[in-house]
Amino acid sequence: MMKKIIFCIVCCILLLPPAVQAKTMYVIDYFKIMVRSQPGEGFKIINQLSSNEKVRLVTTEGTWAKVAFRDNKTGWVLRRFITDEIPKATRIAELEKELEENAQKLAVLEEETLSLKKRDVAMGEQVNVMSAENLRLKEEPFRILMLLAGGGIFLVGCITTLILQGMGRKKRRGSLGFEKGVGL
Repeated sequence: MMKKIIFCIVCCILLLPPAVQAKTMYVIDYFKIMVRSQPGEGFKIINQLSSNEKVRLVTTEGTWAKVAFRDNKTGWVLRRFITDEIPKATRIAELEKELEENAQKLAVLEEETLSLKKRDVAMGEQVNVMSAENLRLKEEPFRILMLLAGGGIFLVGCITTLILQGMGRKKRRGSLGFEKGVGL
């Protein structure tokens, strides 16, 4: 029984490395098609067209299509090798370009957002300063009123003191003057 368990473990270990080392690969999507002078495989090859190359369909004849390509040259290709759909490689290239442009726009927008956030913080600080100044200005009339009230009380106190001093001097003069007159 123990030999069977060890045998199973060894088998599992031996089978594991190939699965771990497996690498994902893809089939390439690139080929060239032959352009012939006339429709048919027996006619002379006059050029080659690469995958994703643009051509203009001139006419068709059975399984063949006459196309115009680079510098208005014409020739015949099998229809199954051309399509009116934009090739995936071309669309991918366009999308990658668009993605790059959008990434650049995003970077600009992120920079603008950061700038606006900084401006927002600065404006928030300015609002706080202005709010404090507003409160101070609201308290200012009260302070002036209190200052005037204090000044008024002080003024009334001074006037009262002068009046009382003046009344006290009159009494002293009279008594002093009376005493002086008695002694004469």
